[in-house]
Amino acid sequence: MANIQQIVKEIKKSLSSFDLNKAVEMSDNEAKTRMYLVEPFFEILRFNRGFENGNLVPEYDADFANLKGKKVDYAILVRNKPEIIIEVKKVGTKLGDKNVAQLNEYFFNTSDCKIGILTNGIDIQFYCRNNNAGFGLHPTPFYVFNWENIEGSQLEKLAEFYATSLDVKSIIESAQDSFFMESFEEALFKELCNPSKDFIKAVFAHMDGNRLTDSVEKQIRDLINSISIKSALDRLIIEESSKMNSGVITTEGELKVFHIIKTILAQHKQIDTNQIGYRDFKGKFSILLDDNQKKKICDLYISPTTQKIDIDGDKVDIPDMDSIIKLKKKLITKTLTLL
Repeated sequence: MANIQQIVKEIKKSLSSFDLNKAVEMSDNEAKTRMYLVEPFFEILRFNRGFENGNLVPEYDADFANLKGKKVDYAILVRNKPEIIIEVKKVGTKLGDKNVAQLNEYFFNTSDCKIGILTNGIDIQFYCRNNNAGFGLHPTPFYVFNWENIEGSQLEKLAEFYATSLDVKSIIESAQDSFFMESFEEALFKELCNPSKDFIKAVFAHMDGNRLTDSVEKQIRDLINSISIKSALDRLIIEESSKMNSGVITTEGELKVFHIIKTILAQHKQIDTNQIGYRDFKGKFSILLDDNQKKKICDLYISPTTQKIDIDGDKVDIPDMDSIIKLKKKLITKTLTLL
């Protein structure tokens, strides 16, 4: 099986040689959009169109519940089950809530489906189940590919959908992890922007307060602002650095990546995150188990110009949260070997 970089190279070569402008000109309706844009795209990912021997099945029957006679444009079969469905709109169509709702209806009524794809031939939006709602698709795509932008991390994510190495479960786990982290950051931001009474009570309790009056509540609420939060953050960074006894002041960027990795590892029941710590050295930031240099999970190299992670000598760029989440399996596997 080819590694991810080989797949990226192959995909980029195929995309670059494809005459996109000509395909767009020929796609003057939905059927031609499927023929000249959508099918070639999935052929580049090595899916084979066909009803009998193919894994990209056109006009897949979503004949469930209240969708009698309805067919989704394509289904990708994984072990003969429609784990991915694709809804196509004519090139140039602005994909909106109405289109997502239609895809969601097909998704909801296709019991084996794990991922829904909505596309106008140029923009290709990938959706997964909404865990918070319990059913249906998450309203936000976890990945969007644009055929007019085939550079950088776009292709690394796309390579996960290469037919010969497709792992739907892993893709979904990565997407859900990303949504969880984004949801946490958004929830924390909202709480700090408009503190709840429970939050203010908790702060007041740490002030050894007894009775929270309206005037005291207002005082505390007014004090929770960017200045006080920044002051607390600076103290937190110093506190965490001193606990690790490294003698080096840890940066906010290093701590952010550390906490993302710690959150990822916390999702495995065998890993106790109380055992996970770090030592910050000049030039690198080591994440360790049991504060033991011989139990190194990974090294981080964070600077204003670069962000890299080294797991067992394999050093890769981590420009964003998604790139870290992609390493979940590798990080967990490494940690388990150290227990």
